[in-house]
Amino acid sequence: MLRLTGGEFRGRMIHSPAGLHTRPTQARLRQALFNSIQLLIPDSNVLDLFAGAGTLGFEAISRGARKVTFVEHDRSSFRLLEKNVEELGIHDRVELVGESVERAVPRLLRGAPFDIVIADPPYAEGWEKRILSGFEGKISWQEVLAPGGNLLIEWGRLKSRDFKMEELPESAPFLAKVREKIYGESVLTTYERAEA
Repeated sequence: MLRLTGGEFRGRMIHSPAGLHTRPTQARLRQALFNSIQLLIPDSNVLDLFAGAGTLGFEAISRGARKVTFVEHDRSSFRLLEKNVEELGIHDRVELVGESVERAVPRLLRGAPFDIVIADPPYAEGWEKRILSGFEGKISWQEVLAPGGNLLIEWGRLKSRDFKMEELPESAPFLAKVREKIYGESVLTTYERAEA
């Protein structure tokens, strides 16, 4: 169980997966993430990629997001996500997508533009570059993000035998890096939609 840290549901516990195949975002990093975008959250349309049991998306709803679209393909995590939605009583404020992020792209474009996109992919698997490239050109961040919208990526400085990421680039197509903070082995990088 994890405790939500702010807003309407502050202090409420939500179910989180047991085991090592998911890595819930630590409370300190969650608070920093939402402090950095607090002015964008009220009445926002949010996309939570690699949602797990939904901690980041629920924090957004708790702080006033109008709608959150959760994308999670792991069956056990998706069931917990459904259970958390039920217990919080927020069916009318969420859309649940039980597919991989890449397979969900056409469906996500129908819900765009998003004011905030949060991506918390598995560490050390190279997802960061795929996200920044629009999943190898399947999406354009100009279409997905609203003007002034933010893409926040949580990633790890952990290195595997096959993968090593020291830092994320300053820009990507239609994205400009505006902030980067390190929290132990985790890094939170924020991009804002750019016009070119």
